[in-house]
Amino acid sequence: MSRIFDALKRAELLLGKRKATETGGVSTSGYTERRRSGRIHVHIPLFIYGRTPAGNPFYENAYTIVINGAGGLISITSNVRPGQRLMVTNEGNDQTQECVVVSVEQQRGRNRNVALKFPTPMPQFWRGLEIGKSGEP
Repeated sequence: MSRIFDALKRAELLLGKRKATETGGVSTSGYTERRRSGRIHVHIPLFIYGRTPAGNPFYENAYTIVINGAGGLISITSNVRPGQRLMVTNEGNDQTQECVVVSVEQQRGRNRNVALKFPTPMPQFWRGLEIGKSGEP
């Protein structure tokens, strides 16, 4: 794994241990984590392409909000639906992977938060990323 990904993972584990110590090792929220891998909040530039529900091709630049080994949460403006397949390119390492839309949540304006999953867990898709790199000026 990349050094950056490893560092983020260690920081996340440390933060989790610190919170467990502060609460006596007991979760106060009653929430059980169902994810197979930990989540990392990071802004990674992506290139997304696919077809709208009407069948029209689209592409757009997007970015991640949260990632994990099984997929991620991204922000896009295109209209997509759960079950739809999209091609996602990580602009930090030029890897492309097909993903499936899991859920779509409308945000303010035209933005949508879209949860994606890989057909099989693929933490290597996020390797070699340059954290903080974006297409924004």
